[in-house]
Amino acid sequence: MTNRHFLTDYRRIHDFARFPELRWLNRFDVIVPIILAVTLYFVGRLLNYAAPSLGVTGWQLVVWGFVVSTIMLFHATASINSLAHLIGRRRYDTGDDSRNNFILALITLGEGWHNNHHKFRSCTRQGFYWWEIDLTYYALKFLAAIGLIWDLRPVPGKAYDHNQQLS
Repeated sequence: MTNRHFLTDYRRIHDFARFPELRWLNRFDVIVPIILAVTLYFVGRLLNYAAPSLGVTGWQLVVWGFVVSTIMLFHATASINSLAHLIGRRRYDTGDDSRNNFILALITLGEGWHNNHHKFRSCTRQGFYWWEIDLTYYALKFLAAIGLIWDLRPVPGKAYDHNQQLS
């Protein structure tokens, strides 16, 4: 949130840095939100014209589809780095206070399995068991199934080794 940390150190993220589209999104990060807001506005105007009985306007869609949703997303994301270090259960000894929290996982589409993530940072899935709902992972699996993304990193077998778990 400061200019000092604004520039990305690509030496620390080699796997992302090799994709020009990710570097472009990183450099022009404000363009996608602007496109979303403008699109929502014009869809709202179109709906107002095509189906006035709905009572939808362009500004309504901007407020609810962009402003409110962005604020909720920010607060849900920020809650992970605060609440997921205070409330929940620890499956793994990670040298920090990260915890798994079912409620936070539901709110953040899977990010609440924070202790799992801290122990095995590079795997795609954060909910390791069937009862650990991870909607982001399910969406990524769908995108991989239709060929839009690939090389998803699985949960390593040692994640299920009960000798690593806390008692």
